[in-house]
Amino acid sequence: MKKLALLAAGLLWLTPLQAQPTVQADDLTLREQVGQTIMPRVVIGEQKAFKDAVLKGEVTGFFIKANEGLLIHPKLNAKNQARFIAKQRKKLLKTVRDLHKWAAKSPHKIPLLLAIDYEGGTVTSPMFLGLKQMPSNMLLAASGDEQVVADMYAAQAREVKLAGANTVCGPVTDVNSNPQNPIIQTRSFGDNAAQVGRFSAAAVRALQSNGVPAFVKHFPGHGDTSVDSHYEQPVTALSEEELWKTHISAFQVPVDAGVMGVMSAHVVYPALDAENSALFSSKILNDLLRGKMGFKGLIATDGLDMGAVKGISVEEIVRRTYNAGNDILLLSGDVRDMKTARTYPKRAADYVEKTVASDKPEVSAEHIRQAAQKVLDLKRSLGLFDGTPTADEDTGFEAASQRAAEAGVTLVRDTQKLLPLAKDKQNICAVFFADGIFSLQLKSFTDYLQEQGKTVRSVFAPLAPDAKAAQAARQCMEGADAVVLGTSRTSVMNDKQYALAQQLLSEASQANQPVVLLSLLNPYEIPLYPQAQTVLALYGPTSYAMQTAAKIVLGDAPAKGRLPITFK
Repeated sequence: MKKLALLAAGLLWLTPLQAQPTVQADDLTLREQVGQTIMPRVVIGEQKAFKDAVLKGEVTGFFIKANEGLLIHPKLNAKNQARFIAKQRKKLLKTVRDLHKWAAKSPHKIPLLLAIDYEGGTVTSPMFLGLKQMPSNMLLAASGDEQVVADMYAAQAREVKLAGANTVCGPVTDVNSNPQNPIIQTRSFGDNAAQVGRFSAAAVRALQSNGVPAFVKHFPGHGDTSVDSHYEQPVTALSEEELWKTHISAFQVPVDAGVMGVMSAHVVYPALDAENSALFSSKILNDLLRGKMGFKGLIATDGLDMGAVKGISVEEIVRRTYNAGNDILLLSGDVRDMKTARTYPKRAADYVEKTVASDKPEVSAEHIRQAAQKVLDLKRSLGLFDGTPTADEDTGFEAASQRAAEAGVTLVRDTQKLLPLAKDKQNICAVFFADGIFSLQLKSFTDYLQEQGKTVRSVFAPLAPDAKAAQAARQCMEGADAVVLGTSRTSVMNDKQYALAQQLLSEASQANQPVVLLSLLNPYEIPLYPQAQTVLALYGPTSYAMQTAAKIVLGDAPAKGRLPITFK
């Protein structure tokens, strides 16, 4: 019945592509070899922009994104969130079906790699694709249990295949050593290299044993940066010894575990290469990663439309990334200008053909041939030439997510000995500051309290609360026996949210109202609220994390998690 249901939903591809399983790089033209190394971004619902490129074999596949959450920020709440996510999933599945269909009509019928950034915490892009919410790596690490990590990533692999995709850009293996890091945060397994490496390797083994290649990122480490490489060029000015000890060594563990892919970073490491960021550096990718560390798999760039490479031409990017040793180029243009972005695969092939035919080639045709062969070998090892891998409808994702929450939600402090909440604390006010994509998840907290007989008033305020939200919060708190305040720091602390949260904490203290502070997203905000005596860290408000927090507050479950970071 499950397979019939999948077939009816258009999720099950049983027909092989009828490609020649023995196709080799030498069977392809130079242009087609280049195509096997080019992976642009495709936005769901806008796949037709790349139809011609797929039909001509100019791309090896795509990393998949949605405009919603990227350029468009829809107003979501508990009433419309489920409907919105279902709509997005429908768009995702149609996009994937079309891409597979077009690949089957390409010259050699070579299947596509379709990759997803499947992360949690502050990263909401999977939910905007219509995928289930992934617990953050930091929540998984807070469990202290490799099996919790492995179970969650195994379930993730099955979810990816159920959607018709087949590759994961992850896990993040960056060590978040800088609390002010604006890009990594809860994407990381913590601030200790040995811990991060151990959990990353567990995730890699789980993904790949379930038929989904992992691309650990962002080599050799994005965790010490203080600027966002989506917009600027970060520089990490650590010594080579410090880099190895605190960052690079974390990547050695998944490399030794057989990770199939590594993603290079838009970061400059002067101690390793003073002139080039990692994805442009042969010293880092060839000498360090392939030489010293012994990596044999595929090296992919980070997105080549990011601010760190702004102003560099497509041709220059292609030249520098190939010469540095990258095998797969995430070659994308501005998502707001698809008319131009869709020309990039052709421009890459045109450039390579022209320079290879010249007296002084600027790229190595042999490197491109070898990279194309490695990509074909990967596709063959995944069974993609035999048809799109499928997964059972029951991926185990919900059960794994619940176990992760129960093991990872952390009681950071309870100096007032408030928990479990006394039975006479009957009237509860809950005020949450969060993005609308988390609306239903937040409701899981208040729903549980109500199921246990508590009288609950709640306010779901935006990340940047206005006067109306402030008034609603204060009305909620009036006469409450206890207050639950949920705060959300994303890449930076929102000044309006921080100011209001401080005011509410002060007003609750003056009214002798006990407060439980829930750090919903980024635990690095916790030191900014020293007056909060009872604090729980969720590392991302999944439904199960919210419900677990509610159980801890009422004494129906113990707090098992341990902070995987150290506050400085």
